[in-house]
Amino acid sequence: MPHSLRDQQIEILKALYPSYKEEVYRRREQMMKLTAFACSFLVLLLVTMLTASAPSHPNVTTALFAVTGVALFSALFAYLILQQRNRHHMAKEALIEIERMLGLYDEGFYLEGKSLYPEHWQTDWLGDRSVTVYLTILVTLTVLVIAAVLVRL
Repeated sequence: MPHSLRDQQIEILKALYPSYKEEVYRRREQMMKLTAFACSFLVLLLVTMLTASAPSHPNVTTALFAVTGVALFSALFAYLILQQRNRHHMAKEALIEIERMLGLYDEGFYLEGKSLYPEHWQTDWLGDRSVTVYLTILVTLTVLVIAAVLVRL
């Protein structure tokens, strides 16, 4: 009986594996799309601010609302990117665990004398800095837009 249970567990893992693999890629893509949308909007806003003629009587209240709106917009997108990153990490951890249980990192299990997947694949993703790049660009563009609003005062 334990043998058939083990076989059943392996079949379940094999069925789950593609779903988790897709989830990892989907979350990564979602982070990129969120970043691209937010940054595109901020660049458009920046170009509009810099090319439009300045009002004859700048209004501090309007500038305050604009700065607050831009800050809230960017904060929301930063939050959404971080939320996708957390879900990406959870899916990646589950995926690696499934890969371990399927023996993909075990030497000699699938290929003689070596593992099917390199050992470092289990930890390389921990050093990924893409979210740092996404957030740095988002913050930089936010600061530029805010500066453009303040310069117009």
